[in-house]
Amino acid sequence: MSPSATTTRKRRSPLAPAYSVEHCFEVASRLQDKFGRETFDQEALAGVIGVSAGASTTDRLVSSLWQFGFVDRTNIGLSLTDRQRGLRFARSGGDTAGFRELALETVDAAAVFQEMRGDFGVKLPPEDALIARFEEKGFTQRSARQTARALTESLRFAGVLDDDNNIISDLKDVVPAIETAEAPEAEETAEVTPIEDVDFEDASVAADAGEPAASEEAFLARPRIDVPLGKGRSASVLYPAGLTRSEVEKIYGVLDALIKS
Repeated sequence: MSPSATTTRKRRSPLAPAYSVEHCFEVASRLQDKFGRETFDQEALAGVIGVSAGASTTDRLVSSLWQFGFVDRTNIGLSLTDRQRGLRFARSGGDTAGFRELALETVDAAAVFQEMRGDFGVKLPPEDALIARFEEKGFTQRSARQTARALTESLRFAGVLDDDNNIISDLKDVVPAIETAEAPEAEETAEVTPIEDVDFEDASVAADAGEPAASEEAFLARPRIDVPLGKGRSASVLYPAGLTRSEVEKIYGVLDALIKS
């Protein structure tokens, strides 16, 4: 029997967004500013947001944009739908109820998220239980963790998840998610994505290329972190494209030290 006949294929997780609605909305907004209604390809998209066009992380991003309905895919390229424009219009106009309704519709556009919301009803389970449910549906542990985070962050962005993880059904009878007044100063902390939640490319890819493990490309579950500064202000850190394992570990060490100082 040939070696290829006995090779075990790597298990693939079901189709699900790797990024939250919030992140995809921000990316779509940048694409809207650049392309408007024009058709563009993945290379052009990558150039706008500063990532590698051929990286698997970019593939995941395009897939997330498509699953949430931010882009259409045809044989000639990608084009933005009206979803980003609708969210941006509702947000800038202070239409809190309209924003929530459209944002929740965007979450549910991803079939697996709509299914999970139907399973959970009015209460989103704790993170560990949510990850376990995704694993039961055939997700690998790493993908389950990323997808659970994307779902939770998407629901919070939509303004339908309270501090106790209750899923709000009446979108009009809630505290507005779009705040205009300055928030009171409070003791705030920031979190850096744990290093174990960083998704590195399959080690076999690097091995085949004769590269050391430290040069594997990294997929960050949170490509951006927001560091609260008080008085409603925050500082955003955007990671560059093509980070390697050793570079990620260096950045995480510096950020962790700064946050704890």
